[in-house]
Amino acid sequence: MSSAINSSLHNFKVVMLDAECRYANWAGDIAASDFVWDFVRFDSRESLLLHLEEHICDAVIIPCSMRAQVDIELMAKIANVQPTLVRVFIGAEYWNAAQKSNAADVAHRIYPSSVNIEGMGESLEYQIKLLKLLNRNSLQAYVGVVGCLPSPPSIYRQLTAAINSDRADLGEISEIVEQDPAVVAQIMKQVNSAFFGFERTIVNVNEAISMLGVRNLRSLALSSQLNDQFKSPDDWQAFSFEKLHARSLIIARLAQSICRRAGASKVMQDQAFLAGLLHDLGVLIMASNNPEQYKKLLNYAVKKKKPIYLVEKAAFGFFHGEVAGALLALWNLPPQVIEAVMLHHVPHLSKDTSFSVLTAVHVADAMIPSVHVEGECNLASNLSLRYLDQVGVMDEVPQWRIVANEYRVRMVSNS
Repeated sequence: MSSAINSSLHNFKVVMLDAECRYANWAGDIAASDFVWDFVRFDSRESLLLHLEEHICDAVIIPCSMRAQVDIELMAKIANVQPTLVRVFIGAEYWNAAQKSNAADVAHRIYPSSVNIEGMGESLEYQIKLLKLLNRNSLQAYVGVVGCLPSPPSIYRQLTAAINSDRADLGEISEIVEQDPAVVAQIMKQVNSAFFGFERTIVNVNEAISMLGVRNLRSLALSSQLNDQFKSPDDWQAFSFEKLHARSLIIARLAQSICRRAGASKVMQDQAFLAGLLHDLGVLIMASNNPEQYKKLLNYAVKKKKPIYLVEKAAFGFFHGEVAGALLALWNLPPQVIEAVMLHHVPHLSKDTSFSVLTAVHVADAMIPSVHVEGECNLASNLSLRYLDQVGVMDEVPQWRIVANEYRVRMVSNS
């Protein structure tokens, strides 16, 4: 995996919408750089879409205009035309918070207006290679075989549409969630657990929305439906699926808190919450698909004193982060969420040099103890000091440990 991500022997096809000819010099800058790209600029949305309908490309770059909704809708349309394309916005500084939030749901990266080829080239290539890993045949075949849902659960889709419409009110959001009483029950159980620490009991969905926000409620609804999809086998005793679910909620809350303390945007906080909830989804998928085989992998990991993700990689050619990432990519979940789920055990493979959703989820997973596993296999991440130094957050680690300890206490009180 590392060699695939770090390899630079690729001729990538990158297209750009440049209706105002602001980036006419980029072709020359690319030619003078170390990046080997086929780079083409288009002067209209129509010509760009027509090209993407007829030619497979690796990345698309769209400069942000004053018509934010038009740009976001174009990017969403591109995602449907070529789902395996890396999608990039440049210059969203003047968009409002809601527009930036919607943009973050469809774009892999949003760069500032001042970015140049040298500033974004390595990061863009990393995103392209990461996406290619998720779409390799062996991984896609496995995701298909294990019986994963071909589309995201309906409640998640409906809540996403409501969020993007900017017109949905509290009553409409409640009606969507209340379609599935089992989801409502799970959400209310989680909201009133020690993990959230609310001072009073939340008694209905409307209150839950008010306390959590629509995006966090949407995340809990998705997690609840997935937990119901991938259940513990009847004779499974290696570890508790329910406790793994509970731990994921702790990771979600801690990752969100870490983002907040780092001064991250509300969008990043919400994405960290969702990624934390789903970070070990691949473990549930693999364990429920072939319980006996996965038990052997857990035992082998203990015997050889290796992390479980390396044992999975040796056995399958991919590990649980990639399995979950491939499924979530099929559903067009936010790319930053997919990246955090995929790389939470191996964040050093990221080319980022600043705090991100991946940072928060990796730190949270490493600082909260693993659920008990038969044979004492550790499912948690090992804190990557190399990565934390790479993104410049080493000075924050002591404070994060203090916050994490507060959540460890909640984990014990809820067990």
